[in-house]
Amino acid sequence: MTNEQLSATGTQDTATRIAGVARRAIGKYLAVAPGEQVVILVDTVTSPSIPTALVQAVSEVGAEPVLITLNPRKTSGEDLPKSVLDAVCAADVVISACSRSPYHSSLKTLAQEAGTRGALNSPPHESGWVDGAMHYDFAELRKPAATLRAILTEGTTARVTAPNGTDVTMSIAGRKAVGWLAGMAQNPCETMAWPGGEVSLPPVEGTTNGRVVVEVAMTDIGGVRTPIEWTVEGGLVRRIEGGKEADLLLRTIEGVENARNIGELGIGINPGARLVDDITEAKKRRGTAHIAMGDSANGYGGETVCDLHLDGLIPEVTIEIDGEPVVLSGKLQF
Repeated sequence: MTNEQLSATGTQDTATRIAGVARRAIGKYLAVAPGEQVVILVDTVTSPSIPTALVQAVSEVGAEPVLITLNPRKTSGEDLPKSVLDAVCAADVVISACSRSPYHSSLKTLAQEAGTRGALNSPPHESGWVDGAMHYDFAELRKPAATLRAILTEGTTARVTAPNGTDVTMSIAGRKAVGWLAGMAQNPCETMAWPGGEVSLPPVEGTTNGRVVVEVAMTDIGGVRTPIEWTVEGGLVRRIEGGKEADLLLRTIEGVENARNIGELGIGINPGARLVDDITEAKKRRGTAHIAMGDSANGYGGETVCDLHLDGLIPEVTIEIDGEPVVLSGKLQF
């Protein structure tokens, strides 16, 4: 076989794998029905094979795909144009596979108010659809997600520690965890993210204290080669240290109101997720945690509004809720 034939075969294999995931996502996870209108949001950074597969999968079930291509937002959490939000609110289903996530923008609240269901954040690159977490059956995550959601919702204090030096505590009293949908949205107003595989909640504002060390990946930063260290006091990131990734983070949050707020504690539960540079997948890996800077509101349950929501990954964590471990050295305890 020639090099050209090998390349063509590889391309076909990639397209076939993406198409298979897209069909399962449309038919099973979103239960798209004939006649429904499905808005697919991508930007100019998104791998073209992803919208191609999604459009085809939507068409195959007799629904109407509406593909909208945007310029990349400057940051994750930045609002989308009103015309795009109007299109989403007029549709039955929305899927976003943009390079900058709109999950923590007004999109979520508006979609839910309009009765639109869907995936508000998905991997924007081929690798996230060809291998890894998107190939795990999200239906298998519903039970552990519901169990973890109940533990977090009933808890009052969380402590996260890790061998990399992370040691942080926060109040979660009165906060309701989300994520039990685990990548499935089959009813009006249900919204989630792909790949399925996390449960999270916003800590009570002003209560997080300690040290967070981010490794592997972070939203809008990409791969993290040199750990980023946060010193957190009174719910705010007071100091950021590290290498070039820390410098990029400082530039990203400069001048953004409430960007230093601790806005989320998330726990990964997907055993198929890989520790890759894309935080969209890495944060879903079973036994990891992610802690976010920035927004905790916009339909998420917190009180702090910010134009940014930046998840930082912490691998191999131990997480205690009211002194009882729910994750121990990267292993779920239920």
